[in-house]
Amino acid sequence: MINNHNYFLLTILLVLSIVSCSNDNNDSENVVELIPVESEVVFFQYTSDTGNNTSRLQYEIEFTNLNSIPVNGFYKITTNVDGSVSTSFSSTQAQCNQIGANSTCTYSLDGEESHNTGIPNSITITDVSYEIVESDN
Repeated sequence: MINNHNYFLLTILLVLSIVSCSNDNNDSENVVELIPVESEVVFFQYTSDTGNNTSRLQYEIEFTNLNSIPVNGFYKITTNVDGSVSTSFSSTQAQCNQIGANSTCTYSLDGEESHNTGIPNSITITDVSYEIVESDN
């Protein structure tokens, strides 16, 4: 039989055991706020006529990961070709889809197109961005 004194002690112990149970969900303590990857076009050259019946496009884009952990992601490059704007996305196997902690990666393109498909008057890069999809966090 439980008297009032024992009931009171049992209630206190029950409350203390519930309150003292820790929540093992430490996700909020382990989450690192990621800094966006910076991107910069460090070289760009478009040659409309190479003399070989082709046009040539060359550029280098440097991506800088300022985070203290490596990141995985993809980049988007938006170009304007004679007023027609389009965005291309890198594949999961592309150069720079993984960037080490506190490091840079440079994506390079050097391509020629036959004049059989026409000759663009101008090509410009209007935007470059890097989307982090995973980190070694």
